[in-house]
Amino acid sequence: MDIGKFEQSPTGSLVPITVDERGEQVSHAAFVPNDLTDELELRPNTWSKVITAAEMLGRLDAVTTELGLDPVLLSRPTVRREAVSTSALEGTFAPAEDVLSSEVDLDRPRSPAVQEILNFIAATDHGVQRIIDFPTGTRLACELQDLLIRGTPSDDYQRGNLRQTQVIIGPYQGCSVKDATYVPPPPGEKLVRGMDAWEKWFHNTTDLHIIVRVAVAHYQFEALHPFTDGNGRIGRLLAILQLVEAGVLGGPLLNLSPYFETRSEEYRHRLREISVSGDWDGWIGFFCEALSIQAQEAIDRVHALLLWKHEAIDKLRSKKYKGLILEITETLIETPVLNVKSVVTRFGHTTASANNAVNRLVEEGLLIETTGGKYNRIFQAQAVVEILFGANR
Repeated sequence: MDIGKFEQSPTGSLVPITVDERGEQVSHAAFVPNDLTDELELRPNTWSKVITAAEMLGRLDAVTTELGLDPVLLSRPTVRREAVSTSALEGTFAPAEDVLSSEVDLDRPRSPAVQEILNFIAATDHGVQRIIDFPTGTRLACELQDLLIRGTPSDDYQRGNLRQTQVIIGPYQGCSVKDATYVPPPPGEKLVRGMDAWEKWFHNTTDLHIIVRVAVAHYQFEALHPFTDGNGRIGRLLAILQLVEAGVLGGPLLNLSPYFETRSEEYRHRLREISVSGDWDGWIGFFCEALSIQAQEAIDRVHALLLWKHEAIDKLRSKKYKGLILEITETLIETPVLNVKSVVTRFGHTTASANNAVNRLVEEGLLIETTGGKYNRIFQAQAVVEILFGANR
């Protein structure tokens, strides 16, 4: 880390650290962010972006209400889209189809990448249920991290706890602390106190607009970097959960990570510039642009999914289909990948009835078979997967 860039920081201070690098003790410095303040002087243009973001989130939430949609059910495909993208942002890549298929076929071999993405889905589901009666904060963050890295190469004795070792953020894995782009606070008292202050600030600061609070809290979480792994994914998930917790969204209906994924260098630069020069405007404006653009994208996606469903149902009804075939089609925008067993389990029909219904949907072009075998076949609604994931597949 270029210490000189952080020496005059208005948002934190440097503290000396010593790290072991292949048996050699190397002295350097770590950055400790100051406690957050609610006295932020933002430019009028930045406030304009805040208001626009709030309006767009309101429109997204209103869409689900006006159309009579269950935000919990609608959020299911959104969560999976976020899981694929947020993991890709951290260098974990897996095709969306592999992730969806693994949820259907529990015996299907899973790559480490798929397992990490499935873990993120589990963490999100846990977080959504948890914030019903438990606030976002350090304890929830630890629970989410526990679920996120369980059974992955990063799983160790520190899973689910604030880290007890020094970590560095660098241009490549295993780089020297002196080559790092950022060195978070050392473990121990400074980290524990910083996380406690972060949690209290978010819930006690009510004068700042909620979107500004979420943006600022996201920076602080990433600057503290409380875990040995998963900080980026947990931080972005917490941002969505905080919006849900505050009542801005009825569920995790928004995908932040696709925006950040395509602008990963700017995303990290904006966060780092707060530590270097205190550029809150740059980060908050960027964060609000992400909210606005992704909210509109989510609205467009909801309408596209509903249009597909209505056209599919109309097509089937025009051909006198009824019963299970229509029931399956009604749920394809929520679960676009299935097998006969999952149909039996979900709808309570016999295997023969489920198999017949799935085959009819294949004949009508609403499902395609993806495994190419005679047994343990998996089917997907190709058009729905395209709407959901598009270029993020």
